[in-house]
Amino acid sequence: MPRTNRTGRGGKAPRHIRLYHWMTNSPAWHDLSAAARAIYCEMAKRYAGDGSNNGRIPYSVREAAAELRISPATASRALKSLQHHGFIVAETRGAFSLKKRHATEWRLTEFPCDVTHALPTKDFMRWHPGQKIQNTVPVVKLPVPVVKPNDTCGETDVAEKQRDGIRSETVRANFQDSQFHQRHTTSLPGYSAADEQRDIEQAPNNAHPEIKLD
Repeated sequence: MPRTNRTGRGGKAPRHIRLYHWMTNSPAWHDLSAAARAIYCEMAKRYAGDGSNNGRIPYSVREAAAELRISPATASRALKSLQHHGFIVAETRGAFSLKKRHATEWRLTEFPCDVTHALPTKDFMRWHPGQKIQNTVPVVKLPVPVVKPNDTCGETDVAEKQRDGIRSETVRANFQDSQFHQRHTTSLPGYSAADEQRDIEQAPNNAHPEIKLD
């Protein structure tokens, strides 16, 4: 037998939407835009109560844009905001590849899930200002060879030696051959200071050592 009120009338109350103070006073609700709040009310209108369709509530961006008379871009941002703040969760994504179009099916975290029969998660109560989605893309750092300042040819960093070892060893060998040639030429009989100056001018600029005359 249905309950009666003081007027003697009974029966179920008509369908309605309840917005509890503990939810609307939360930081997550205060951070929502006007469009996001309006969309949440429209989605709550499609919820039929406990044991009905939470987790299977259809709602699309086009429907939100048409009902609220806003652009599809604004409706899409509002739906993403509701997800980010923890008010709704997409249980089944909509697709146009099927024979019959269907919108994404949502679950309101305020109520129990009628698909898995899980308790209300109320994710929005754990949201706090400044919370952002973390970037999970790893940052890759490439190795860069470092060359020591004021260094001579053939005395570069280890990485440079490993990359171009043949060239470094060749330059060092040429430098040693030049030193050997100049050291033994100055000791020949009849070798004058003019001959030495001529050999110095003809030698490479970075290959000859400093020679002192007696």
